[in-house]
Amino acid sequence: MNKIINEIRKMKENGVFKNYIEYMVFPYYKNLVPGTKLNFEFPITILVGKNGSGKSSTLHALYGAPYWKSCSEFWFSTEVDPIEETGGQGRNRFFYGYKENKNSEIKEVMKTRMRRGSKTKEIDPDYWETSKPIKKDGMFAQKRNDPVKKNVVYLDFRAEISAFDKTFHFAKGDIVKKKEELRKKSKYLNRLFNGEAMRFPGVQDDKKGTVFELDNHLNGIIGNILGKEYISIKVAEHSLFKIPGTSIYVKTKQSSRYSEANAGSGEIAVIQLVKRIEEAEDNSLILLDEPEVSIHPGAQEKLKMYFLDVTKRKKLQIIISSHSPILLQGMPQEAIKLYVTNAQGRFEVKENVDYQEAFYDLAECVSDKKIIFCEDFAAKELVDNVLGQMHKKQYFDVEHNPGGEKTLVTKYLPTLITHDFFREKVFLILDGDMQTNYIFEEENLTVQQEKDVSFMKECVKKAYGVEIPAYFDGGSGGKREDQEICAYRKYLDYYMSSVFYLPNKSIPEKIILESKYAQQQYGDIIKRAKEISNNNAKKILLEISRFDYGDENHVNDLIQKLSYKWSQECSSNKEKMEALLEKIYNVEQE
Repeated sequence: MNKIINEIRKMKENGVFKNYIEYMVFPYYKNLVPGTKLNFEFPITILVGKNGSGKSSTLHALYGAPYWKSCSEFWFSTEVDPIEETGGQGRNRFFYGYKENKNSEIKEVMKTRMRRGSKTKEIDPDYWETSKPIKKDGMFAQKRNDPVKKNVVYLDFRAEISAFDKTFHFAKGDIVKKKEELRKKSKYLNRLFNGEAMRFPGVQDDKKGTVFELDNHLNGIIGNILGKEYISIKVAEHSLFKIPGTSIYVKTKQSSRYSEANAGSGEIAVIQLVKRIEEAEDNSLILLDEPEVSIHPGAQEKLKMYFLDVTKRKKLQIIISSHSPILLQGMPQEAIKLYVTNAQGRFEVKENVDYQEAFYDLAECVSDKKIIFCEDFAAKELVDNVLGQMHKKQYFDVEHNPGGEKTLVTKYLPTLITHDFFREKVFLILDGDMQTNYIFEEENLTVQQEKDVSFMKECVKKAYGVEIPAYFDGGSGGKREDQEICAYRKYLDYYMSSVFYLPNKSIPEKIILESKYAQQQYGDIIKRAKEISNNNAKKILLEISRFDYGDENHVNDLIQKLSYKWSQECSSNKEKMEALLEKIYNVEQE
């Protein structure tokens, strides 16, 4: 690894990278400390820090730096979240310096958020354009330069989901209708993958979807990262399931053909990543937001080596936002940028930090506190407020996952439990309607059951209520049953020690609506529902939001208020919550 790092350093010194962005400065941009500067001394840069510390915002600025690009594709003003440019700092803006080649001087470019419109064009409040140099911002440029001409590839891996997942997990409608939709349209997708005419009613084939088969070079790269031997990988871009999406169809030496419906999210992410990067022009700017999501540790290590290899091979500039200690380890100090929050709540960037310092900051909230992950905002508010009443809030960090229980369990849990450091300090509190009451009795397992993959897999499903993929590094020889069983055992051990549920099999919305305060304030609305249940609680809250605030957009404000009021009352649910949190508080950490 040190050898290829030194080779890339030498390439940078010799000016091999064309149109390279050397640095970026933020005189006034979002919540970064005014004047923050990032130097890109190494062609791979990893932005590290806690959630909400400005890493993604930096990627958005970089996306908007080159010719004909704008960060307004990711950051724009709305009535709910207006962009207010006040406080004497002027307009939101950033500038950067780039070199076209080894012999050229650095050219500085300022990009500023403007309001642009004309008699024929509607005013665009989020228009960004190059502007003249501003010396007080620290620019040395004497004239307005053209932006860098550089191809950009941006991938946000928290949003990279397959066409199947978009329909099955996130589309509206009940499960029966969604399954019918997928079955109905699968014949067209099958034709597309087989190179046949789709014959989709009323639409030309090329308007409905296209398919691309990866070559052996790409198959080898993806296989090396994931520890598989691929015979064929096909990627289809289509709108067969109403909304545009991506499907894959693969065949390995170890299995028959399968689509993304039976592939892990990490497999889909790696295929998309490698395909997009290998398709990119040489000297492109590659921006990756949390590429490690759903990828097991062994694959993350190989992914890091791929980044180094492709940077050298295609002379790329790669900038990554990440929480992965594995991606950090072994990288040069100049590649790591640590985002920290100052006393004023703004984000500072520390440059040239080593792996240990960056990792310590990532783990800081874990090493001193225990972390609780909840399914949604309402559950987080319940837990936070009870901890406040218990005077124990300072001992915990409570987070919620916008994707809900299934995403939390199937996407994040597999990565979480592979690290002893996190597994011992992170706990899940899931909504009560997901509780299975399953008890894993390890001491009662027979020798045959302990070695039976199918049995252990079924135990995991009984415990969590859903199937969870078993990630392991099987190498080129494919998966090994002992590794698969080990993964399932870890899920079950974690379930018994670290997974908890809201009391009485209730969702948080039902719990807060049963409070005395809610009954007194909104009794008429609640009584119209006859009874409060897990099925109607969210709907009742939306009705109250319309009554109290005039629309449904303030339902989170309502949840905050009702959760706080509920936590101040005495109830059996609150007592059970306190007992649950006390149990987590008393868990000994090694």
